[in-house]
Amino acid sequence: MGAAYRVVSVQAVTVIFGASLLFIWLGRDVAMAAFFGGAVAVANALFLIWCMRTGAQRPVQDARQELAWLVRFSMERFFMVALLMVAGLGWLKLMPVPLLIGFVLGQLTLVVSTIFSGIEK
Repeated sequence: MGAAYRVVSVQAVTVIFGASLLFIWLGRDVAMAAFFGGAVAVANALFLIWCMRTGAQRPVQDARQELAWLVRFSMERFFMVALLMVAGLGWLKLMPVPLLIGFVLGQLTLVVSTIFSGIEK
């Protein structure tokens, strides 16, 4: 699991760096929204790692039970991201476009760094 945490570390550094650049160029409000969106992406990745680790420790079951577990896990991640986005937009009143840009940047970083870490092996 060391490689997974390395990928999330790259993701977190990218989010912080991007939010810092936005703070310099566009101000605090834009940077906070982008950082929150990126933090949601990092939380999603950490939850993914936790679920993968939990799933690897479970005894192997039949295909129907495994599929049910995967669907449940996917729905939990979806609802976690949705609730965090709603909290950022509704409760914290963050700007929607920078928040979504931060989330997309975080997710793209996760995908790209996962691909590159797979190529290195």
